[in-house]
Amino acid sequence: PDDSFSPLAQIAQMPREFDFPREQLPSNFHYLGPWFDDRDIAPPFPFDRLDGRPLIYGSLGTLQNSRHAYFQTMAEACAMLDVQLVISVGRGSGTHLSGLAGNPIVVDYAPQLEILSRAAATITHAGMNTTQQSLYFGVPLVAIPLTHDHPAIAARIERSRAGVVIPPTELNSSRLREVLSAVLPQNSSYRQHAQELSHACRQAGGSE
Repeated sequence: PDDSFSPLAQIAQMPREFDFPREQLPSNFHYLGPWFDDRDIAPPFPFDRLDGRPLIYGSLGTLQNSRHAYFQTMAEACAMLDVQLVISVGRGSGTHLSGLAGNPIVVDYAPQLEILSRAAATITHAGMNTTQQSLYFGVPLVAIPLTHDHPAIAARIERSRAGVVIPPTELNSSRLREVLSAVLPQNSSYRQHAQELSHACRQAGGSE
């Protein structure tokens, strides 16, 4: 498979500290950390509805957002905690998510960078963008790896101790609530490791 890789440059969207140890990387391999441009125009969001409670951001990315049962589980788990949940579901999907427990803020698309800069934790499918952007802001993660590269990214989250992985087959509202209770405290080890990776992300180079 390596024959398909460029001889000019191989660029990884993570900092070295997040990856597994590599012993034989080619000289043209570069860890650049998260790629994003904070000058992008953000979608509208009802910031006036944020009430000051710890903010949980829930997203399954742009390809898995039709899995509404996962959003229902997020809502049920957060409804029993003193937190406020924001769910980003993808265009048009939010119309099917009325009556969720705890009355979370549900939007098609959230201004993800702004929300993550305020978030206390992220519930994610372990997609690379949301994972890296969360770590950029030092936000610990609860990962529910669904498909594609998600298990590999979730394994790195677990190894880095910046979050907890819940396999989809083990997910329920009680389990998610238990994990969030461990991840959320300001002095949790997960937050501390996420903040260490935040420094690594900011030093890695990014899109520039």
